[in-house]
Amino acid sequence: MKAFPISNLRTRPERRRGAAVVEAAVVLPVVILFLLGILEYGRYVMTLQVLTNAAREGSRYALSHTEPVTIQGVTYGNATSDVTNVVSQFSAGQQLTGQTIQVYASDAFGNSQGPWTDAAAGESICVRIAGNYNFVVPQMLSLPSSIPIVAQAVTRSEGN
Repeated sequence: MKAFPISNLRTRPERRRGAAVVEAAVVLPVVILFLLGILEYGRYVMTLQVLTNAAREGSRYALSHTEPVTIQGVTYGNATSDVTNVVSQFSAGQQLTGQTIQVYASDAFGNSQGPWTDAAAGESICVRIAGNYNFVVPQMLSLPSSIPIVAQAVTRSEGN
């Protein structure tokens, strides 16, 4: 049996002082881009949900206000501006570029059937919000600067 010298059994630890810095420099940009992508997608989904809810609330308001209410000679509730005010209140400050809000009587699929104030029992009212959603950091994520969004709610009148 041959004996090994002790100096051969002990190996000196390799010197890797800068390895962690190099690994972090390679991985960190990818992780940051991934997190930015998640945040952008989350903002997009949140905006879409908030605007869909605002359209739903506007549609509910329009259904209950197809007939004007007159109190002491002042007429309330039967103007399209009243519906758009309700939509703006429920949009929680979320605005699209070039945003338009349409209110109209519709079929079950959201196709226009005329003025919303003419909707009778059994007919539907549609509130449609359309515009462009702008990303915060589109160049870093190779995204377009904006994409179109349409949020609409169609609500059937059960009786006025």
